[in-house]
Amino acid sequence: MKIERSDVGSVTVLRLSGDINEDAIDELREAFVECLNAKRVKLVMNFSDVRFVSYMGLGVIVERLRKIRAHHGDIKLVGINLYIERLFRMVGVTGLFDIFDSEGQALGVFKEAA
Repeated sequence: MKIERSDVGSVTVLRLSGDINEDAIDELREAFVECLNAKRVKLVMNFSDVRFVSYMGLGVIVERLRKIRAHHGDIKLVGINLYIERLFRMVGVTGLFDIFDSEGQALGVFKEAA
């Protein structure tokens, strides 16, 4: 997996590519830790180039969502494919996240809230 980070004002965009599996979990955790350490708690995660998310990968995302929200932030999701959407629904976490079709939509929600 590859993670590209870019800051757009007060929002950090994490563009993910590849598979979010057990081999990628440490890298994903580290990306969240870096954001928290930098007090970047408004996150947009772009899944447009992600083919697969394991249960453990999803667990890391949900776990970090709770930490981000404890710091008064949030995570918006973009570009969820049908497989990932089904996984989220099956595990019962769809309601935890706002899911958008584009980064612009997700960024707009953060700007409206500001």
